[in-house]
Amino acid sequence: MRIAILEDTVKQAYTVANWLTRAGYECVIRHDGDSFVSMLEHEPADMLLLDWDVPGKCGIDVLKWARAMREHSGVPIIMLTQHDDESSIVQGLDAGVDDYVVKPAREQELVARIRAQVRKYYPENMREKKIKVGRYTLDADARSVVVDGVDGQKVVNLPEREFELAMHFFRNVGCVVTKGELSEKIWGQSDVKYDATLATYVSKLRNALQLRSKNGMLISTVYNHGYRLEELLQPGRRQATAPGLRASAQRDAARH
Repeated sequence: MRIAILEDTVKQAYTVANWLTRAGYECVIRHDGDSFVSMLEHEPADMLLLDWDVPGKCGIDVLKWARAMREHSGVPIIMLTQHDDESSIVQGLDAGVDDYVVKPAREQELVARIRAQVRKYYPENMREKKIKVGRYTLDADARSVVVDGVDGQKVVNLPEREFELAMHFFRNVGCVVTKGELSEKIWGQSDVKYDATLATYVSKLRNALQLRSKNGMLISTVYNHGYRLEELLQPGRRQATAPGLRASAQRDAARH
């Protein structure tokens, strides 16, 4: 689930994004309504979380715009705002918001409300809690990785950011994952200033899970573009394809 957050207070935006990341969601942040709309025109999200008072198009304007657009009309939208008077709440509900949360938000309550909307809108598309590819099984609830080996199973517990990277790579086996995509997942925005730090996280992940050719799984660097997790063909085995494999990413991989 990719949740787009519209919030002009930077600290508050990243606090909410961290809550949702811990809950297993992917987040992208914009701080003004105009850039938020521009982003959605090119990168649709699975859910919108809107503040009311932001620069450019306000949250209510963004809500009305989204409901008028066919590609966004069917996504859940939650208002997260300081507007706590009855008329504002009614205005939001009449404009098509699915839920209305008054600030200050509380982590567990907000996550529960988001999960309720996910159950309502995406009952058949709830992301799997476990991902198994080759010798690796990733458990989103336990936030651990089980690696099968000749001496039995080994459990690897990763720090939060490395685990989120691992989940993203294993959901997209065979795909080229761009640096910008990974930066947005970890820091909520795509910026080349994160490239060096991102490379460090990827290196740590390679080492922690031994994602090297001799173990059947490899994270390769796609020069000037990003990274790709590959399951190497073993004698007598067919190469697996991740559920989220994207044709466009395959074409990118072929070009590089």
